[in-house]
Amino acid sequence: MSDALRNMKRRIGQRLIVGFDGTRIPPELLRLDEEWGLGGFILFKRNLQEFEQVMDLTEELWARGQGVPPFIGVDQEGGKVHRLPEPFTTFAEMAQLGSLGSVSVAYEVGAVMGRELSAAGFNLNFAPVLDLNTNPDNPVIGTRALSDDPETVVNLARAVVRGLHDNSLIACGKHFPGHGDTREDSHLTLPVCDLDAETLRNREWRPYQKLAQSSPHLDMVMTAHVVFPKIDPDKPATMSRTLLQDHLRLELGFKGLIVTDDLEMGAISQTMSIEDAAVQALEAGNDLFLVCHTVDKQVAVLETLLKLWEQKKYPKHLWDKAFRRIREVKARHFRVVRTIDRGHARELIGNREHARISRRVKDGK
Repeated sequence: MSDALRNMKRRIGQRLIVGFDGTRIPPELLRLDEEWGLGGFILFKRNLQEFEQVMDLTEELWARGQGVPPFIGVDQEGGKVHRLPEPFTTFAEMAQLGSLGSVSVAYEVGAVMGRELSAAGFNLNFAPVLDLNTNPDNPVIGTRALSDDPETVVNLARAVVRGLHDNSLIACGKHFPGHGDTREDSHLTLPVCDLDAETLRNREWRPYQKLAQSSPHLDMVMTAHVVFPKIDPDKPATMSRTLLQDHLRLELGFKGLIVTDDLEMGAISQTMSIEDAAVQALEAGNDLFLVCHTVDKQVAVLETLLKLWEQKKYPKHLWDKAFRRIREVKARHFRVVRTIDRGHARELIGNREHARISRRVKDGK
């Protein structure tokens, strides 16, 4: 294998965030990491069974990436989207925080999440949800959203992001350009949203614009597997260059990483192959590809991207730009972790002060 090919495989590997079954890294993923240098891992309840095991796993993951430490991410939103076992602090759904309306409490929520996740070896939280809770029939967002009011979402989400950042956690806002005003669940099928650009500009895009253009600058945005026919009738947002480049990057000024929602979700898998999904997501301008379950599909994405590079079907400067973004975000937030301080983690995680902040959100005080 030539040095150029080996180097490019490692660069492509950095663009994949993978999920897996079980409480240890499967041997096939270890081999994949050895060959490609994987960019990151996303962990779910199925991976996180008890306190010590969580830290055994994250400590093992920090050594992956072949010289570039990986993203170690989790969906820790609050409410029903909570992946970690006791004694990790649990929070009510974010709608409760929205009702409370306190910026200082929102900061504390982000800080508690950040402190606990960081102590346990994580470096990325796929939160906060920036969707607006505007459709009462929405089966997937609802009370995961802070509010139906854009300014409330802006003010509270900004505080949560600052709390995460201040504790060495990367925040990921989701799901651009907005999943709040849909009637379908993109885990199962492809939703359609009839909002036009002007409505989105005044509502759904306000949090992204504010967090792109002022401190604390959001480093990562996750796409929505939703079609917006009044903007791009042919492609879901994840595959839409119009939405991701013309609107998110150029109009709203977002300079961070764009990550797909899971490419194995029904919205995508029912409408195209994983290979087509990888090509279209790349061409739309995604920096990172999330493939949360199946190693064969993870391999297919890597090999599809490599084939595009070999065939010179995608501009070299765009390969370079995405890789540079990934390295810069990691360098800005990652601290070096060789071992996790278990004593510190035991004292910190689920302590009385964290429980008090959790109660304030739950009780609305």
